[in-house]
Amino acid sequence: MKTKQVLSVEQMEHLQELGLSTSDGSMCWCYALSYKNAKWELEIYEDVIDQKRDSNFWETLPTYTLQDILDKLPPVIKKYYWLAIRVSAHKGMWYVEYNGRGCTLSYFYSENLIDAAYEMLCWCIENGDVEKEGK
Repeated sequence: MKTKQVLSVEQMEHLQELGLSTSDGSMCWCYALSYKNAKWELEIYEDVIDQKRDSNFWETLPTYTLQDILDKLPPVIKKYYWLAIRVSAHKGMWYVEYNGRGCTLSYFYSENLIDAAYEMLCWCIENGDVEKEGK
């Protein structure tokens, strides 16, 4: 099974809707308009190297890796809650959470660590713990 390496186009668009500037993504999706069935369609390419097209034809959309998300998450919230990542061995789920002195402020889990981290980033943006664009 191939591991998810970056956020999807839809996840990146959602972060933009939340007000986060996403221009600092360390990777990007490449896309182009193509004419199919008498209409223009947007095509997303995961493997640009195998596509034999002129580079002027491509547009790009920045996307985040797991490291990009971790760099945006605050290590501590409200002086008492620390960022933690753990895995549940019997369920195979990854947890991203803020814990402090025996209690949990928030947590998200997923089979993919990057998706759990993404959900936590969204939560932090919505709660004002990650600054939005222009602030």
